[in-house]
Amino acid sequence: MEDGEIIARLEERDESVIGEIGKKYSAYLSKTAKNVLLDDSDVEECVNETYFRVWQRIPPAKPANFALFIGKIARELAIDMYRTKTARKRRGSEYEASLDELGDLFSPEDDPADAADAEFLRGKISEFLRAAPEKTRKIFIRRYFLFDRVKTIARAYGLSESYVKVTLFRTREKLREFLEKEGIKV
Repeated sequence: MEDGEIIARLEERDESVIGEIGKKYSAYLSKTAKNVLLDDSDVEECVNETYFRVWQRIPPAKPANFALFIGKIARELAIDMYRTKTARKRRGSEYEASLDELGDLFSPEDDPADAADAEFLRGKISEFLRAAPEKTRKIFIRRYFLFDRVKTIARAYGLSESYVKVTLFRTREKLREFLEKEGIKV
């Protein structure tokens, strides 16, 4: 089923479309959640909650890219669940590892998640990535948005793990320089 048809059926409030979404996107959503969460039951709960949130948001939302829309919902739910479950202890997921890598960019007093200008920062990071070479951009997004393992990224693009690690390191350094030029303290 095409995404346009899925959206149309959601707008018509056809409950059977949830099953169609599951058939088409369950593996993608599970992978997205699994990169943040370690427990399979948490992943399943996150995927099911994603279907519910999609049902709630369409209508009124009419996303141009349904896969990105649903993936973003799953990612946000997984992060929220991870934060709730790990409030007192650390568990070592790819989400945490990728945040640790990016954490070097920001000084301790400047937590980008809590900053009043987080939207400005997101815009600047998007601007930086739009100007980056396509392969670099894809590697960066898979690591820091989808929280894929370095090994998974390397396999997906036929690259060595070392190449991916060096690309990520150099991209973080270039991002740091870019943000400093834009007046953002890092």
